[in-house]
Amino acid sequence: MKAVIFNSGLGSRLGELTKEKPKCMLKLYNGETIFERQIRILSECGIENFVVTTGPYKEQLWDVAKEYSQLNITFVENEEYKNTNYIVSMKKAEKFIDDSVLLLHGDLVFNKGLIKKILSDNRKSLCLFNEEKSLPEKDFKGRFLNNKLQEVSVAIFDQDCYAFQPLYKLSKRNVEKWKEEVSRVVESGRVKTYAETALNTILDTMEISGFSYKNDYIEEIDNKEDYDKVSGEIQFFDYREQEIIRDSYTQYLKENIQPSDEVFVVSSKRMREEIESKLKGKQLTFFNDFSANPKYEEIKRGVKLFKEKRYQKMISLGGGSSIDVAKCIKLFSTLNNENDFLQKKYRYNPIKHIAVPTTAGTGSESTQLAVMYYHGEKCSIEHGSILPDVAVLDYTMLKTLSDYQKKATLLDALCQGIESFWARGATEESKQYAKKCIILILENYKEYLQNNSISAERILLAANYSGKAINISRTTAPHAMSYKLTTLYGISHGYAVAMSLIPCWEMLYEKSSSNKKLQDILVALSEVMGCTNILESIRKIQNIIKTLQVPQINVQEKDIDKLVATVSIERLSNNPIIFNENEIRKLYENLYFG
Repeated sequence: MKAVIFNSGLGSRLGELTKEKPKCMLKLYNGETIFERQIRILSECGIENFVVTTGPYKEQLWDVAKEYSQLNITFVENEEYKNTNYIVSMKKAEKFIDDSVLLLHGDLVFNKGLIKKILSDNRKSLCLFNEEKSLPEKDFKGRFLNNKLQEVSVAIFDQDCYAFQPLYKLSKRNVEKWKEEVSRVVESGRVKTYAETALNTILDTMEISGFSYKNDYIEEIDNKEDYDKVSGEIQFFDYREQEIIRDSYTQYLKENIQPSDEVFVVSSKRMREEIESKLKGKQLTFFNDFSANPKYEEIKRGVKLFKEKRYQKMISLGGGSSIDVAKCIKLFSTLNNENDFLQKKYRYNPIKHIAVPTTAGTGSESTQLAVMYYHGEKCSIEHGSILPDVAVLDYTMLKTLSDYQKKATLLDALCQGIESFWARGATEESKQYAKKCIILILENYKEYLQNNSISAERILLAANYSGKAINISRTTAPHAMSYKLTTLYGISHGYAVAMSLIPCWEMLYEKSSSNKKLQDILVALSEVMGCTNILESIRKIQNIIKTLQVPQINVQEKDIDKLVATVSIERLSNNPIIFNENEIRKLYENLYFG
């Protein structure tokens, strides 16, 4: 099967955005262009042969194709793009369209799962419709009878018409029929019409079945409003489609890393020997020159090493720090000047990242967030392209953790779940992740600390849910307060968050008496925990923190000034109630140590 992509249009309705590039070269939320995304997804679904028509700025598409040397990409130029519609592009490409095809417009953005479903469907010819979506005013609609396509047009609005997207899976026979009619229409001089004009005249001789995309995502981009909307929406589909493997990490890596693959591995020094022994015969380059709280200078060294070869895959294996370091290396490696690393002008990096957490805490394997320290201060990195492609949850990796590590990371996951639930940025989806996290931890933490394997598997899943939750909602005041505690007193991040959580929660409880919305949130949170009221839920978590033995630290008055000055304003702004400076000071004075 070939993919035929029509990229000959001007994209004039996008104004300045397409002044120096074709529409398909617009960048989405993760820095990837629409064209790159289409090629990547289609090739990952097994398509190796492409026919791409071009109009203005064809050289930009050629440059993208150079990055996919393993694919066969044929470009067909439509020199008449200014005065013709894509029916002419189809005519010019006809000799290369010689197989069954996936035929689509170049401004379509879709999720990978949709393509997998279409290609695996036994029906030879399909078109896409959505029976639940309102009929668009200016875009294609499809008319159907007994789920068979009867007509495609912008101007139809009848009861048998549905929202329609120009992506078709077609048998070779149906493609040949369409090509013949396209030739007839173009030769008659009708060059400013859609190719669907030709299709409509022969649909009674073809059988193209409707395929509903109501549970998937596909949208076209015509104007600035579309661009902003689509780029924002597609990231949630991408996020939900992250591949989660709950199995042996060595088995997965053996099966998914070829002997010819050059692989960059970010891990702790402790893990290197184990990985090398279990992955004998693989071409592995290791980077483990970083600390528990990764520093900017350390990541720069990792980027330098990464740039020495052209790697096909990246593996991060360790706690949140190892995974965060790998994310930063992947992101920064696209930049030429190391001074740009913190300027956030990032580009998409297609290297496949497989993350294997060895602790059950941050859930970093399922977030597009990373943390590093710059001149001693926490620096947050966020970009759509750093969400790992695959997260391998192998609970046996938790067996070697010390009691201190188990308790600290457990508290981090629990606090993330709680904070995500009450965060201003919470959605119904993030609350469901947070709820699953909290329930799994409350039901399994005791047995987990007693080395029960079943509970370990569930706690690792809970930590993953906590990462999924904060990836949407982000964290709040307890996390904002925790980072300087970690660097100032040398305590684990999980413990630092836990000792900040209780005073923040108690202050929210006080304020909820005059804030119905906040009260409802905290009541709902207490119900998740199986408690009858807010105060009971606070005391329940207090007792757990006490059981987990939060270390005692001596917070002096001079330290509080430093702590207050370095609290993240961004995370504070995500708190359900904004705490002022005096309130933050009071919270530090009342840190909970059990």
